[in-house]
Amino acid sequence: MIEEKHKWVAESFRDTLAGVFGGIAAVYSTQPLDTTKVKMQTFPNEYQSVIKTLSKTFRQEGIRGLYAGSIPAVLANVGESATAFLAYGRISSGVQYLTGSKSHQELSLFSQAICGAGSGACASFLLTPTELVKCRLQTQYITGKAAAGVPSTPFAMFMHIATKEGPMQLMKGWTPTLLRETWGYFYFFGGYEAAKKVLMTDPNEVSLWKTAISGGVGGTMCWGFAYPLDIVKSQVQVGTLSPVDAMRNIYKESGIRGFFRGITPCLLRAFPGCGALFVAVEYTKLTFNKVVFEPY
Repeated sequence: MIEEKHKWVAESFRDTLAGVFGGIAAVYSTQPLDTTKVKMQTFPNEYQSVIKTLSKTFRQEGIRGLYAGSIPAVLANVGESATAFLAYGRISSGVQYLTGSKSHQELSLFSQAICGAGSGACASFLLTPTELVKCRLQTQYITGKAAAGVPSTPFAMFMHIATKEGPMQLMKGWTPTLLRETWGYFYFFGGYEAAKKVLMTDPNEVSLWKTAISGGVGGTMCWGFAYPLDIVKSQVQVGTLSPVDAMRNIYKESGIRGFFRGITPCLLRAFPGCGALFVAVEYTKLTFNKVVFEPY
């Protein structure tokens, strides 16, 4: 039998690996819609609908334009998912110990959602610089920065920000990112676990379609509740405004509706993207458990 300390390490590695594969699956299944979302958020006068934004981007920039920022998006999602699922597993273990629960499934739905919020807070530290690079790459064609000589590759953009604007600027937008991740992940994991309880009689069951639907529910709830913070984050990272000034600017220009600009492509990508993420996560865990734990 695996010793408890070794089991803890193995479970941590398993959760991290599952997050890596989940992040990759989520990005490549929905990246064009993420590009659409960011353009509608930051340049609403040029990009006013999902279809027009997709077609205009494709005409002007081709398929590469639709997948602009996909490399930093993968890095962002891999880092975010790996950190989030690692933190979710470890925080859950801590809550189980404190409450005397024998397994994660025995925790209350609220406790599971709180664990999710904690995991989101942890993920925000890795996510902020990669999302900054992604947003800059997705919008530089619009602002004309590319023509002015600003780098167009992820690493070059990263180094440009670090050297020209200062290393601390890589964390630009961290406050709204932290708030978005904490608030959003409360519903992300809470929605996922709630949907699982409804769809699955056996909490240990792994079903392709039930997992995909549960993940889609969690993702849709996450973005539905956290979206206003996401649009503030995008404006802060692309422009020069502070979070408070960005909120004032959005409200002044468009009122409450301004905080939901671009939400359509976001929700369109949330369900399939998060469904793909959780399928990848759960099947990675299932495979890992069969290879590492079951022989013992």
